[in-house]
Amino acid sequence: MPEPDRFDPAAYVASVAPAVGLRLDAARQARVAAALALVARVGAPALAVPLDETAEPAPVYQP
Repeated sequence: MPEPDRFDPAAYVASVAPAVGLRLDAARQARVAAALALVARVGAPALAVPLDETAEPAPVYQP
């Protein structure tokens, strides 16, 4: 995951969209980049929590 202060959503969208077969005009590319910037900002606190390799994200169901 890129560092939030160094992440450039517009550059990411511009480079990744063609790689996955998306053809976006400039206006749509800007909207996707804005949405991606919001997702990165909302998710940053959760991704900043240190976890060790044995941490379970949720309890494991055992009948």
